[in-house]
Amino acid sequence: MVHLVIDKGNSACKWAFFELDPDHPDLRQEPLEVVSTPSGQLLGEVWFDKYRPEACIYASVGKPVPGLVAFLQARVPFFRSYTREMHIPIDNAYRSPETLGLDRLAAAVGAWTLAPGRSSLIVDMGTAITYDFLSRDGVYRGGNIAPGIWLRLKVLHEETAALPLVEAREDFPETGTDTETAIRAGVMQGIWYELSGYMRQYSAEDDNLVTFLTGGDINYFDKKLKSGIFAVRNLVLIGLNRILYENAHI
Repeated sequence: MVHLVIDKGNSACKWAFFELDPDHPDLRQEPLEVVSTPSGQLLGEVWFDKYRPEACIYASVGKPVPGLVAFLQARVPFFRSYTREMHIPIDNAYRSPETLGLDRLAAAVGAWTLAPGRSSLIVDMGTAITYDFLSRDGVYRGGNIAPGIWLRLKVLHEETAALPLVEAREDFPETGTDTETAIRAGVMQGIWYELSGYMRQYSAEDDNLVTFLTGGDINYFDKKLKSGIFAVRNLVLIGLNRILYENAHI
């Protein structure tokens, strides 16, 4: 049995194929394959012929691509667009649930799938960095939103008279020795200290906390990972696959 999970962003769309044993489904697994296309482009028929998905979930940050829903409904027996009305295996205590990004909620479901019964700090490093907290009883408690790496570097350059636009790099120093490294260290180390501060805050509530890093910019911090921090690039896709399973098979 194959699931197709689609996560459409502003510029790119991820098409992930998960294989499940219908009798003993392991929902913690990574996808068999992830194909990325421009956001408005449909996936080629060859992929549907290769995997023959039986169920599909489609998540989008904006309006659906014209014809995409009909395209998927014609090729997959069970199809659902990801909405707030779908059943999920966690509770949502956000005060304005209608404003919570569905990708953040899917990442929390992914964390609960990988570490059930444990509290989680979910850090999604993209254009913005989101810090979300899931308690050990499976309740999404909320989170914070901060500028991502590129936004911080860009603002320092555009909103000052003399500071250059600096490129993010994995080998950033702890202390800068010139203007370029001072900016890089200030932004990159600042984010790491920010993350460490959130970990201390939530670990004080539960010393069994597990931290998940996801998003496109986690590669900049791979070398700094320590005990209790896990880089899971496909955390949102794993969460969407769990949501699809909950609605298609239960």
